[in-house]
Amino acid sequence: MSDDPTPMMLVEDHGRAISTWILSLPVGALLDPPGKEGLAYLTGQLLLRGAGGMNQARFADELDVLGSALNVGTGRERTTISGDALTRHVGDFENLVAAMLSEPALDADELEKLKRQTVAELSQVRDNDAGLGQRFFLRRLFADHPYGRPVKGTEASIPGITIDDVRGFFRERFVSGGALLGASGDVDAARLAVFARRTVGALPARERQPGVVPPLTTPEGYRVVLVDKPERSQTQVFIGHTTLDTNHPDYLPLLVAQTVFGGTFTARISHEIREKRGWSYGAYSYLSTDRHLGTFTIRFYPTVADTLPAMQLADEMFRELVANGVTDDELAFARDYLANGHAFSIDTAERRLSELMSARLQGRPDDWVDGFVAAVRAVTPAQVDAALRKHLTPESLVVCVLATASDFADALKGWPRVTSIEQVDYREPAYP
Repeated sequence: MSDDPTPMMLVEDHGRAISTWILSLPVGALLDPPGKEGLAYLTGQLLLRGAGGMNQARFADELDVLGSALNVGTGRERTTISGDALTRHVGDFENLVAAMLSEPALDADELEKLKRQTVAELSQVRDNDAGLGQRFFLRRLFADHPYGRPVKGTEASIPGITIDDVRGFFRERFVSGGALLGASGDVDAARLAVFARRTVGALPARERQPGVVPPLTTPEGYRVVLVDKPERSQTQVFIGHTTLDTNHPDYLPLLVAQTVFGGTFTARISHEIREKRGWSYGAYSYLSTDRHLGTFTIRFYPTVADTLPAMQLADEMFRELVANGVTDDELAFARDYLANGHAFSIDTAERRLSELMSARLQGRPDDWVDGFVAAVRAVTPAQVDAALRKHLTPESLVVCVLATASDFADALKGWPRVTSIEQVDYREPAYP
């Protein structure tokens, strides 16, 4: 049992007799042993399938009687246990969470069911063109970097994970060190402390063993992976590269710039590709970051005939953005959009707690959430231009196009911008 105090965050709101609880533990896919990708995910999901002497059915029944929800999510670095409870049932809800952490069933039969379910889910992605294209894109973008290892594992790795693997992983990796507990709603600090002692306190008092995340840069070139899937009238296009992490001083200027380029329904790339030319129902860009690194991605899904023109226009616009920056009017709009939208991310106690915990786990300053609006409004044109030139690299791009190769490969080969083309069958595993 841990005697060390658990870091806690609390957002009180006593207007309703309900509370939300979020426990973040330093266990994620980065800790999966080679060849056992998906082990952290399976371990987390198995916690919901029986605990405290209860099998899966009884454990689920106990939650249903309370009217509570309880979920486990696994990411690259963290496992999150979250749920809601009526005030009068917090003690019973707490007992279930404590049982998950102190007496998980980790049943062999339940693991086999979960493995079959997970493999089926991974296989079903082949029927989802957008999801399939994204899978191949991320695999090529991250290559052999630890971020290239899928959180849910692969169709090859999941069958080889045994109940001994799961039990050993839980025993070694689920510890109190590095945990963060949060609560919102009808709860006070004293009750939160009790919950921490009963739940996190049940875990071994050891420090976490963080996964190793080396730096990563995207090699130079316009490198295309063409995912060949028969009879596609519409393609899926992903274009991007790695970029800065979430705590870099240029993060907000780059966020403002990407909002101008593709972060809204009326942004530059959406206006040109969707509105003016009707080439794709949606055309967007995304800046996704964590405390180690980030990605910048351009995304659209045109017809086969419009795919190459759309790729060429997007490339031209991307180069122009980096070379010339944004206008004063665009900067003002993007700052207003981000500042005004921030209110909706913290408009309830639950959402505010989520934002506060995310900022803490990302290593952001304590005033990040409350200071976000002022910080965004303070972004200058010079900061945006400098961030664009430093962190966006049109000469170093990974591109994934899901299409029928016989309909598109020749056109793609005829574009001098392309430096390499790798053609793969859509049924091939994205993760060998």
